[in-house]
Amino acid sequence: MTRGVLALLACVLCFGTAQAAPRGGDAPPGTTHGPTRFDIDAQPLAGALRAFSEATGVAVLVDDALVAGRDSPGLHGEAPPRDGLRILLVGTGLSAHFSSMNAFTVNTTPADASEAASGTSSPAPAALADADAVELQRAVEKVLCVRGDTRPGTFRLAMQIWIDANGGVADVLALAPSGDDARDARVVAAVRRARVPPRLAAGSPFTVLLAPSQRDACGVA
Repeated sequence: MTRGVLALLACVLCFGTAQAAPRGGDAPPGTTHGPTRFDIDAQPLAGALRAFSEATGVAVLVDDALVAGRDSPGLHGEAPPRDGLRILLVGTGLSAHFSSMNAFTVNTTPADASEAASGTSSPAPAALADADAVELQRAVEKVLCVRGDTRPGTFRLAMQIWIDANGGVADVLALAPSGDDARDARVVAAVRRARVPPRLAAGSPFTVLLAPSQRDACGVA
């Protein structure tokens, strides 16, 4: 199973979507692992990466000096290794690159990711079309902008969202809590009310990262 992440709206929302692996043994590195259950608390990044490796069997290739002094938000829930690793690296300034099917390296975030954080959108991977990403983005923003305490861009929270055949939200799972359980519950409840085109059901579940941003996703000054 492969997963892709698309940064939109100054990284207020980052999406991952499931897609079948290519046939013929040509799957990209690090993409053939199915969902894994993670129970990794917020902690120093080095420990979180070791826990990730133990849970997935994927080798960690990282310079200890690079991760020293950096903290991971943790991850509780099921996610494919590629998405799980990206969630563990949220806010660290680092990014992961799978060097083989069973190994990854962690490096400083490249310049193109920094540009995305400053407001430049990254191109959509094949797994999630631009139009579909925008539809999902708008639907999530619409329900979260109703309340001031759930406005996107004011906190960090990772979720998985399942879409049903009618375009409704079948389920929402918080993967990496924001640290405010009451707000997380309100966010999850709001996202359950979102509606999207039914075609998005074929690509779910979607991994959604809500990240702090100076850009107002709700269009209010």
